[in-house]
Amino acid sequence: MLRDRPVLPRRGFLTLGALGATAAGWTVLAGCSSPTVAAAPGPKDLTDPARRHVAEAVISTFENSTVELPYAAAQRLDDGRGITAGRAGFTSGTHDLLLVVQRYEQIAGGPTPLSKYLPALRTIDRQVQDGNDGSSTKGLGGFEEVWRSTSQTDPRLNQAQDAVYDDLYFRPAMDRARAAGVTTALGQLCLLDTGIQHGVGTGPDDLPALMTETGPQAADAPAWLRRFLEVRRQHLEHPAYEETAEVWQESLPRVDTLEALIDQQRFDLATPISWTFAGQSFQV
Repeated sequence: MLRDRPVLPRRGFLTLGALGATAAGWTVLAGCSSPTVAAAPGPKDLTDPARRHVAEAVISTFENSTVELPYAAAQRLDDGRGITAGRAGFTSGTHDLLLVVQRYEQIAGGPTPLSKYLPALRTIDRQVQDGNDGSSTKGLGGFEEVWRSTSQTDPRLNQAQDAVYDDLYFRPAMDRARAAGVTTALGQLCLLDTGIQHGVGTGPDDLPALMTETGPQAADAPAWLRRFLEVRRQHLEHPAYEETAEVWQESLPRVDTLEALIDQQRFDLATPISWTFAGQSFQV
């Protein structure tokens, strides 16, 4: 969610079957036993690539029911957001898919196979800014097929996805974590997942509002993190905008999973690590 207005939130979670595409670069599958290596010595927060990998695997199970990042996925979910695509569920109706296509063109240094869709994406974006919903896909015929094939053949599209994800979600959540003194990998995962689902703006259900409601924290006290997750649970159960209620109530297992990791004291997210979400077991 990118804007401080009552738009539909990010989805609660999708099934792997709905995505219908696998990602490049991730090989650990849910429920499989694979060799794992403990996180290397170094920072014990999400500045460590190994721990960030774990955090993003956990979030991907929430969003996509798989530890793999679905770079090549693209589909119309009939959820009011038009086309949903890529590793973070970028959508044509919430501005971030436009940003990815633009960033891809910048990285490529010129037109790409997706550039022909930029006029339509910009038109949809203007319509949303004018108060319309983001369900329109006018001018996006064939987009899904082009996205899938391009993601699988041109790594620059996936680089663009990573860059926009970092700009919109990862760095803002980490800035909030540092400002609040949340330094453990698990604590930062909790804030990052909240930012991805709720948004990082000034809305009443956004990450900053939830942190303010939780109150100041004492260092990395697990008690603060539990309070924060309970505040998040309350917002998922009773969101500010009625249209978000059903999908957010379905996503309550996200909070259950994060609280279970606190119970297990997995604050450093060192591998091997396993968790359960919505009745399915995962491991990295």
